[in-house]
Amino acid sequence: MPIFKPAPVIQNKLIFTSDNPTFTNKNLSVKEISKMLDFYTDVFSSETQLSKWYSSVYDSSALLYVPMQYAYDTQNNELINKFQKLFTYNTLLIVKKNSQADDLAKRTFYFTVSEYLRRSGIKGNAENIKMYDFIKSEVLYYWNNNPANIWDAESKKFYGAKQRLDYILSGNFNGNLSYYRAITDFELYVMGTGVSLLLIEKDAKQTVTPDLVSIKNRFYQVLKKEVSIKDEAWYLQPNIWRDHPDFKDVALEKSQNVNWDASHFSRMSAYLHLLKLNFQNDKIKYSYLERLTTLLSNQLITKIAVYNSKNDFYTFNNYIDGNNSSFRSDVKDGKKGIQPSQNFEHIFIGWWKMLNTREVNIMYERIAGKFPYYSEQSAYITHDKGFFQEIVNLK
Repeated sequence: MPIFKPAPVIQNKLIFTSDNPTFTNKNLSVKEISKMLDFYTDVFSSETQLSKWYSSVYDSSALLYVPMQYAYDTQNNELINKFQKLFTYNTLLIVKKNSQADDLAKRTFYFTVSEYLRRSGIKGNAENIKMYDFIKSEVLYYWNNNPANIWDAESKKFYGAKQRLDYILSGNFNGNLSYYRAITDFELYVMGTGVSLLLIEKDAKQTVTPDLVSIKNRFYQVLKKEVSIKDEAWYLQPNIWRDHPDFKDVALEKSQNVNWDASHFSRMSAYLHLLKLNFQNDKIKYSYLERLTTLLSNQLITKIAVYNSKNDFYTFNNYIDGNNSSFRSDVKDGKKGIQPSQNFEHIFIGWWKMLNTREVNIMYERIAGKFPYYSEQSAYITHDKGFFQEIVNLK
């Protein structure tokens, strides 16, 4: 996988290596990925079917993101045809009507479908245009109008993610607990979908939507203003989660902060990829995003997935700063949560591959060689080990 860096000027246009596909090997087995697509196509075929498997709204969004990128990077027609059957306008309507899947699951789904539209294109495709219009309408409602408080005790009522983000970015007090000013997946998925939609508009040579430009700029501002860079790593809003019960068992050494868990933060790999595509004509902003990409790649292989050259195995830490405390445990309620070194399934879902660096590629090659060992460490991976083996193998 190429490292992100500017390439030579060609025909008066600055071309970046982020234009290059993340995946290039067309000769890999995708039988299990194909079966997973068949399963989800059946699940989303009707409201009745989805009611039996409503967790699929969230799960499919995570599991199919990387296979979709691989399918279009390598022009794998078998997979592309199956994605076209799965992601339809009717699928979006079924998901929206479903009352069992929560709001975050739907935001996650809209992000992945938007990425499908970005990769497949909408120009001249009536079905895809309907889907694009649907998702854009949802995103702009989330951005401008939807009640946006994450916690009831925040200092004021917010309407639209934009209003809440602007309040946080202004530094205003938002309540007594640290996480009341946290930027969460609720905002990040909306912004991620917004920057994906903006790329769709540019590719279709449409007039760009001002609100999508606003989302792009706010996302960059978040990463510029709310990020702290320290020791060749970066942290979004360090210590923001110190009061949150999910993080109450994080043991800190002197001068350490409570930082994001590794699983949730893996999505940042995709967001950085999309932002870099959006800012390719802005050398200063692109360079900053490239730096975050390089740092996060280094962070992954030095703090999250730590390689032992003596036995050729990785051990995994639960947090992005290398802290390996428990996550989401609640001793008071008898909940053990995720124990040390057990928050690692995100590695096998594969979003880290979107960093598209040599170091990440080497990590996955090593893991692929020892996959049977890792699959035995997690019932979740064991259940669909053929699928996860293929994800790890994608390159």
